[in-house]
Order: sequence, then structure tokens, then C-alpha cells
Amino acid sequence: MKKWGSLFLSGALLFGSMGTVVQAESVTDAARENTGKPSVTAKTFEDLKGNWAQEVVEKWASRGIVQGNQQDLFLPKGEITRAEWAAMINRIFQYEQASQSTFTDVSESDWYAQDIAKGVQAGYIQGYMDGSFHPNATLTRQEAAAVVSRILNLKSSGETRFTDQKEIQDWSIEAVSAAAEKQIVVGYSNGSFKPKNAVTRAEAVQILDRAFSTYGSWYGQEGEYGSTDKQEEIQGNVVIGTAGVTLQNMNITGDLIISKAVGQGDVFLKNVTVQGKTYVYGGGENSVHLEDSVLLTVIVNKKDGTVRLVATGKTEVHEMTIQTSANIESNGNAKIDKIKLSEALPEKSRVYLKGNFDTVDVEAKSINIQVPSGTVNQLNVADSAEGTEVEISKEAKVIAAILNAAVKMFGAGTVEQATVNAVGVTMEKAPNKVILGSSVPSDTTVQIDGTSKPVTSIPTSNNVTSGGAGSSSGSTGGSDNIIPESPNTGSPNPGNGGSTPSPSGQYGSYEGGTFFLLGAEQEAITVTESVYVYSPRSGNVYATNQNLDGKNLILLEEAVNAGAAIKLPITANERTEIPTAEIIKKYGSIRIIALDSMNKSSEVKYVSVMDGSDKPLVQNGTSMRGSWVDAQESYSISFNRMIMESELGKLKDYILVSTGSQTPNFVPLDPEDKVSIRNNSIEINPQKAVLGKSTYFKLLEGAVSTTDSVYKNQVFTSTKFVSYTRPVFVDHPTQWRIEKPVGSVIKFTLDHGGHTVYFVYEDTYGTLADFEKEVTDGHGMKLQIPQDVEGKVFEFDTKDLQPGKYRFYMNSGYTIYVTLK
Repeated sequence: MKKWGSLFLSGALLFGSMGTVVQAESVTDAARENTGKPSVTAKTFEDLKGNWAQEVVEKWASRGIVQGNQQDLFLPKGEITRAEWAAMINRIFQYEQASQSTFTDVSESDWYAQDIAKGVQAGYIQGYMDGSFHPNATLTRQEAAAVVSRILNLKSSGETRFTDQKEIQDWSIEAVSAAAEKQIVVGYSNGSFKPKNAVTRAEAVQILDRAFSTYGSWYGQEGEYGSTDKQEEIQGNVVIGTAGVTLQNMNITGDLIISKAVGQGDVFLKNVTVQGKTYVYGGGENSVHLEDSVLLTVIVNKKDGTVRLVATGKTEVHEMTIQTSANIESNGNAKIDKIKLSEALPEKSRVYLKGNFDTVDVEAKSINIQVPSGTVNQLNVADSAEGTEVEISKEAKVIAAILNAAVKMFGAGTVEQATVNAVGVTMEKAPNKVILGSSVPSDTTVQIDGTSKPVTSIPTSNNVTSGGAGSSSGSTGGSDNIIPESPNTGSPNPGNGGSTPSPSGQYGSYEGGTFFLLGAEQEAITVTESVYVYSPRSGNVYATNQNLDGKNLILLEEAVNAGAAIKLPITANERTEIPTAEIIKKYGSIRIIALDSMNKSSEVKYVSVMDGSDKPLVQNGTSMRGSWVDAQESYSISFNRMIMESELGKLKDYILVSTGSQTPNFVPLDPEDKVSIRNNSIEINPQKAVLGKSTYFKLLEGAVSTTDSVYKNQVFTSTKFVSYTRPVFVDHPTQWRIEKPVGSVIKFTLDHGGHTVYFVYEDTYGTLADFEKEVTDGHGMKLQIPQDVEGKVFEFDTKDLQPGKYRFYMNSGYTIYVTLK
């Protein structure tokens, strides 16, 4: 197929004339009737009387697609611009889904900007090599043919019968030929096509009228359509262009579009099957009725007000995506398999779900979901849905809720099981069963009826905990390997004597005996945003981009004086704002530490800081996390911006892996491997516990984009991930902390060799020189481990050591602990 090269279109208003542009009205009538009913009265223009295009122009004018200028003239011989042409296309073909456009000569304030975005999403708009669009340039005949051929997916041999075929440019020759074969475009009486001639207004309407005849059918008058006794097949797409339309006994082979022109009115589908997608752009709060119908994919996107969809009888809807406020009801035996509340839903939107639903996926932020009655088998709240509220009435039930964001759940309804995978979750009523997710620490808290409680202590009827304990995670900084310090980093201080955290604070902040933990409303912000934190104790809170903690107050104060840290007072359990822009000038991360009135320090809270929308997307760090308990490892590739999949559900296809070789040999991921996005990172969770001692990942170009779709990633190959070495006590293989008398011989095994293992005091930190000094001073020991460790047992004899708390330390390895008495 020859390329269509420099086709550039855009649009928003319909026709302009002599400096005057008049906006098109909303669609109010029909296109191809097939109705057996009289047509509505055609709108007339003074300068169209007797014109060859009078009938077709007046037909589309009556449907609200075209109109004239302020003097009620159509100016049929006037030349149409690219912007005007694209606006007309969007209205005739009902393109309402918008994408991001980045043309250099189109700004957001231009009247045609939104139509450009729709054309980009629909796929018929491209751009010149220099990134421009030329919206006010006149449309040529070959460009018009290229557009309609693309929309209708027309194919041709590329040859035409026009006498001036050589003048038709290569990028459009196939499109012109295809459109000519369908008689959508025609030549002049002398046999020529004149591909570079400008398209007039009359010609534009004629071309699109013929194109729509190939595209499908338009029902624009109130009434019932379809057979009363048998199902008929309707080829192509169907547009419902007014309220009060009933379609019955139809098998629609293409898409069904319920247009904006339906307004607040009703539409009825009775025994209708739609093989393509169903787009709901119109309808009121009474509204779209689905009876004994089968719809594969439904997209609800009504911009002005709430639309109501009611499924009854034997209706089956396989997937429904909600992009605007909606009331969805499933009655009787009707079945709606999956509902997705899209991230496109504006904040504060309300979605009403009544009836029985298999799966509800919530991606939208800060919306309100009401479930007055019925059952949701699985409610999946994505990490993008922070601030969303779910109200479950007494007559409603959720079987399983997976909560990956800080959401609030209200009402007297029943939640059988909730998996908590985020801090900041609030519930009015405790679920019957609580599971602590694997992606949060074991001390994560949930607000239950106004009281903050660690998930592990919630008194439910069948409380189960999993995940956090036995999980070790590194930071998301800019290195390829982060060494896990403990097989149980879920507990901020594994050596605290087993004290139980007391409920206090918000967003995961709580007391823990000898330590306390801060909570933050955000785990990722941009450079201009503030972060809001909570502490269970009053005192001072510090935010810094330096490698500092709360153990050295002098260094913290020096950082404040040098402008490398912020110091603010903080009151127990009250929201405190930290304006991070003062210390963060580019992406990275900040550390937040609180000191109470006795100068006792909290654990460090990390918040990622992202670049703003003016910065391109770049890769800025990788990390590996591991679990000592099951030797499970996962990987992260981070960026400087918040990201999303470029192609929904295709992210895994863009990732390759190489294991066990110094020279990477990349292959696709295993089908069972899990890949997801969390804020600014791609998270890779392989099926195998350990992929190999050496692991590399390659990310192909275009895998992810910024959330505004402006930038996509370049090809990225990670440096080598070295799998963590896992030490195991021979006599206590399931424990990571043991107690032994001084003089015991501590026997252990390793799964990887080739490094040094230190046995030193638990509070030993720093460089290798610090560990060597501990050994030299008689406060510890070390062993040089050979490369081959299979079947070998190693040991430390503690007869010369003092009582105390010790740990194993090695580069790229887990830490296990020994208390000598």
C-alpha cells in the first residue's frame, strides 16, 4: 500500500465565509432514512435555489450538520478549509472521542482544537513532517478522497481512469482510486480529476453524503424501525439522530451510535444485536432501554448531564466503559459482565450501579459510586482512583473488593472480603474478611468507623492477613540493584520486641512502641505540588532531598540552614502541608522525617517527585525488590513523569527479558508474568521466584506515555540486575531471626556465591571499610564465599563474640538476624 503521506486535517466549526465562521448546530435529524416516513422539512438557503447540490445540502442542513453564514447564505462555490472539513466529518460520522493533538500551529484556544483531537483519535488526522497542520489552508480534492477512503477503509489497485492520473500524488493515488470506484468522488466531464483543485462547500457535502451511504444508516425521526416478526441484518453502522426511536429485531454488523441529538429523550433497543461498539452520547435520566439485546462493548460518554441505561429481559452486555456520569441498572435476568469506570470520568462525577454485576473496575479519581441494591462480584479499585467514594446501601453486597488506592467506603451494605493494597483506606463498616495486600507494609492501617486500625488487628468474623510480612523492598532510586536489609521490611523496626502498633493518625501514620510512622496523602507529586502528611505525635517535621534520617539532629538543622531541607511544626493527627518546591527543582525523591517533643525520630517516609508537563519523558531509575520468605523477586523501571500504557492491555508485549547470561539474549516475558503501572513506574512481577543470577530487561519504544499522551518512552535496556543472595539457617530454615547462646556455631546455606558475608552488630552501617573495622576490632566475623555453593554448608563460630544483636550482611543479599545471649 502506498503511503498517504502529508494528509493533515482538523476541525470544529462547519463553514466559514469571508471572515465569518458559523458554528454548526447539534444533529437533530436523520441521514439515510430507510424509514418509510416522510422527511422533515428541508432548510433552504437563498443562494442554493436551482443549484445542483441543493437537495443534498438541504438534507444535511435539516439534520443540523451544515448551516450557512449569518446572512443565511450557503455560498456553495466557496472553498472549504481543512478545519471546516474535519468539523463536518466529526458531525456526520459522530466522532466524539478525543485524543491529544500536538500540532505546532494549533493551540488549545483555537475553535477547531477539539475537533482536531477527535480526528486524531478517529485516525483520519495525521500531520506534516514538521509537525504542523495548516488548519486554514484549503482542502484539495485528493486530500478529501484520502480522508473518506481512510474512514471507510476502502481498498483499490491504485490505478484510476482519470486522464490526469500522473498529477495525482503517490500518497493519495490508491485512496482516490478506491473512492472513485465507490463513486464517492467523480471526475470532470473531460475525464480529468484535478487532484490539487480546492474542494467547494457544495462538493464537500456531496462527497460526505455519498460516503455516509457506504458507512451506514441514520434514523432521525421518532418511530419504530425493524421487522415485527423476524430479525433482519443491517449492514454497516447505525446512527440514532433523535429521541423517541425504537429499533427492534436487528442484527447491526457495525457500530451503533446514540447521538447527542437524542438529548434528554428515550431510545429503545428490543432484540437488537450490535456486533461492533455501542456509543452513548445522548439520553436522559429515563433513557436508554435495552431489552433482550446483545451488546459487546458499550461506551457511555454524554458530556452534559447524566444518562440512564436499563438492561432488562435476556439482555447481555459484555463490557461497558463509563466516561461520564451515568445510572446503570441491570434487572431480572439481564447480565452485564464488566463495567469500567474510566479515568476519563471527571472528578466529582456520580455513577449509580443497581443490580447484579460481575466485575466493576474503578480507574477514575475522586468520583462517587452508589450501589443501592444488588451484588458486585468483584470491585477492583486501581491505584489511580484515589479519593473515590463507594456507598454500599443495606440492600447491596460486594463479594470481593481489591483496594489499590485510598478510597472511602460508606453504607450499611456487606463487603464479604476486602484486600487492602493502599494506605488511607476508610470504611464505615468492617468487611467480613480482610486481607493485607502484598504491595503494602504489614503495619498499614484502615479507618474503621472513625478509628485508625492496623489491618492485621481489625476484628472481623474471619480475619486473614498475608503479604507484608516476609516482603523486602528497595527504594525506587536511580540504581539497578537495591539491597534488601531485612526479610520483613513491613515492620519498620523488627527488633522492637514485638510491640503491637496502637491505632492513631491517618493515611497509615501510627504509634509502634519504640517508633512511629508518618502517613502521606500522596506517594508521588510534581515539582510544583505540596505533599500532605500526618504524624501520630506532635513535634517538627523535616523534608529534604539529602541522604539524612532522624538520628542526627545537628545534620538536619544544618540542612535547613543551607536550604536543603524544610522544617515545619506538626501537630498529632492533623494534616500538615509541606511545600516541596523550595527544595526540589527537578524530579527525584524527598525524605520526610518527624521528631517528637523528645526528639525521637519517626521512620523515614519517601515521596517521589515528578517533572511537570513541560518536560519530556525520560527513564530515571530501576530497582529490584525481593521476599526472603518465598525468594520472590520483582522489578521496577521508573520515569520522571506519571505514565500510562500507550496501548491498553499491550504493555507486556513491549517488554523483553534476558536471564543467566552476561551477554543479553532478549525474549518475551512468560505469559503468566504480571506487568502493571504504578504512578511513574512499570512494575514487573515474574512467575518464577528468581529469573536468574543475572537479569536484564529491554523496554521497546512507545510502551508507555505520559498521562497527557504527549510523550512516549524511547528504547531502554537495563543494566544487570543481580539476584539477591538468600541466606538460610540450617537448623531453622523457616526463620529469619533466631536466638542462640554465645559460643553457638551458626550454620547457614546460600543460593549464590562469589562474595563476602559479614556477621556484625545489627546497628553496623556504612561502607565496606566500616564492616571490615568491626571484624578487625573483634566485634564481628566474615567469610569469603566461593562461586560454587551448591550443597555446601557455611558457619560462624560465636565463641569469641559478646552477647548482643547481630546480623548477616552481604552485597546484593537478604539480611537475617541472630541474638546472642
